[in-house]
Amino acid sequence: MSTVDHDCLIDCKLEEASFEVLIDSIDEAVIILQNDHTIYHANQAALKLTGYHINAIKQKNIDAVLPLQANDEGVKIPWPIRHPSNGNARLVIKNNTSLPISYTASIIQNTSGAAIGIMVLIRDIRPAKELTRLKSEFVSVVSHQLRTPASAVKWYLETLIENRHGNPINHWQEERLKQTYQSNERMIHLINDLLNVSRIDSGRFNLKIVPAALKPMIIDVSNELVHFAHAHNVSIINRLADSLPLVQADIDKVREVIMNLLTNAIKYTSPGHHEVLVTAEVKDPHVVFAVHDQGIGVPDKDLEHMFQKFYRADNAVESQTEGSGLGLYIAREIIRLHGGDIWLESKLSQGTTVFFSLPISSKA
Repeated sequence: MSTVDHDCLIDCKLEEASFEVLIDSIDEAVIILQNDHTIYHANQAALKLTGYHINAIKQKNIDAVLPLQANDEGVKIPWPIRHPSNGNARLVIKNNTSLPISYTASIIQNTSGAAIGIMVLIRDIRPAKELTRLKSEFVSVVSHQLRTPASAVKWYLETLIENRHGNPINHWQEERLKQTYQSNERMIHLINDLLNVSRIDSGRFNLKIVPAALKPMIIDVSNELVHFAHAHNVSIINRLADSLPLVQADIDKVREVIMNLLTNAIKYTSPGHHEVLVTAEVKDPHVVFAVHDQGIGVPDKDLEHMFQKFYRADNAVESQTEGSGLGLYIAREIIRLHGGDIWLESKLSQGTTVFFSLPISSKA
């Protein structure tokens, strides 16, 4: 920082000593950089976090003494601090160890609006990651414990409904058993969703990616949902490109995504509208799948939250009381693990279109 810029800090109604006292009073780690990305000051929380004495890092470039890594494999990345930014990474500290952090970088301006430095706020996210791990482990254990009795209940209900042992039941009993069976199926679906979330959050959601044909998957899932669609007075219309290349996909996981999107489209189709349209087309280097409904739509305020865990728009809750808010989150993570993307477009009371893309296989 030039002499003029240094004076600017003083001109900002803070003497140097007072400025450092103010920064040191902040509980979270704060590093002040000059415009050339050399360290001007680091507060006590930052020094404690990194293990350095201020004299060891002052006037040194932050990329040289406190580099970032993109992942556990040690791939180094520059600090993205030329503009206001935030993100997660691993911070390499003293003794060449690294720890997971989140960071926020903000430009410091003088009273004239000129950039005179950069403030970097660093948060140690190890406690949060450990809490996430413990929560994920708890959910996994509980879900596994629930799945066994739920599967047993399903078997007994099927036995009773199908009268496998020659003990006839009356119509009222049959209807009640079928309702119980459907409730148990919803519980099993929720348990499976929770297990998937647990595996995703803990990095144990493994894929078996192979060159796969998307069109047969779409047709297969559509046929599987014919009776469900009929019960909602909805027809599934497939308008798929005549020739689709193979995609890189875990067939079971992608089928799960298609099933989720089609089921949502059928459930949320508004009365008086009877079609759910499915398309798939090539947009090199991807194949893009889309499912369009004529349903209740998503309010603008909810659009950016629709792929978050447990999130459901208010009008969806009013329309369909059942639902965990996990389906779109799981779908997003599955598609991202494939190297694709997923997004939606919607207008309130006019319908929703959900898209996802999968990379074309080199063997296509």
